[in-house]
Amino acid sequence: MSEKRGLGIWFAATAVTFLTRAMLFSTWQSRSPEVMHSLHLNTTQMGLLVMLFPVGGALGIVFASSLMKRFGVGRMTIAGFAIASASLAGLSFTIPAGDVFASACLVLTLGLPMAFADFASNYEATEVDKRSKRSLLPLLHSTFGVGMMLAATFSGWLLSNNVGIGANYLIVAGVSLAASIWAGLSFPQSHFARESSSEKSERKVLSRVVWTESRTLVIAFIGVSFIIAELSAGTWMPIALERSGFSAADGANALGLFWIAITLTRVVGGFVVDKLGRFRTILLSTLVTSVGISFFIFNDVIQLPYLGLVIWACGLALGFPMAANAQSDNAQRSPFRINLMITLVYIASISVGPLLGSIGQSFGLYVAFSVPLALMLISAVLSGQTKPERL
Repeated sequence: MSEKRGLGIWFAATAVTFLTRAMLFSTWQSRSPEVMHSLHLNTTQMGLLVMLFPVGGALGIVFASSLMKRFGVGRMTIAGFAIASASLAGLSFTIPAGDVFASACLVLTLGLPMAFADFASNYEATEVDKRSKRSLLPLLHSTFGVGMMLAATFSGWLLSNNVGIGANYLIVAGVSLAASIWAGLSFPQSHFARESSSEKSERKVLSRVVWTESRTLVIAFIGVSFIIAELSAGTWMPIALERSGFSAADGANALGLFWIAITLTRVVGGFVVDKLGRFRTILLSTLVTSVGISFFIFNDVIQLPYLGLVIWACGLALGFPMAANAQSDNAQRSPFRINLMITLVYIASISVGPLLGSIGQSFGLYVAFSVPLALMLISAVLSGQTKPERL
């Protein structure tokens, strides 16, 4: 197999892990109003249910790096997506039945292997990017947007045709499992080889050291802020729109539009990054995202929620990929820094659901979106830390 063909298959396998992870997550998110109604939850209770997904991820990410080292990316990808697909399939029965406890357990196990997939896809993406002559990270991350867009649009179409949540979840679970098996079998095995005793000792030291690096923690904060802005829209935007008089199908389709905008921005993102550089791209991303969120918050006055969503999406599209890129400046510490950032993503995501749910219950969901707005403004101030690291 030629080096070019090998890199192409590696790129495709990495893209598929982004795609399938997004399809599973978007399918869960896009039917959130129906989940809320079927399980008879209020906004605060829905926030607690949503919290269980990142709780599972936080538990999984603790072991992600060591399990990848021991069993390899391919095996862990297959195992992780098998668990996630089975969990989504299980939700297709427990949610229509109104079983809150079983649904909560399955949301937890749905999130658990997503941390493995998150770590693997981001690590593999940085490895593919390093071996390419041009920036591929935005393009690879665009496939996550494709998955979110396709799943949300598919959910909206099913809702428009009165197809229940059970069929939606089962179809997506099956497709995601099949695609992830191919990806897992296609990953190269050599670059993530087993460790010697000395390498394992060095890994343990580095995994602790990165938590003391101020630059690494600041960049992680910026990356986490973009993910919270993304999760806030994905989880609560369909519910906020429904409460403003839109239908459940409108909410799912709006989520699809949100991810179309993210995907298209990421497709051309490599050109933007090459022209502006990483730091300026992140700074611009924080400011544009802030404008989009502001448009959405003041929907009662501006009355352009879809425009706000598109600006919001275009702004955050390149934020997390570039934060991951900034964490990979040092090749030796790259996997540990990326693992740290993803760990903080899941820890922060645990609180964002209940926090926004509680604010939404008391003051309205549009007010709750001030949380990601504040994080974007702080990230803009801190964005200078994403300039190339002096090695």
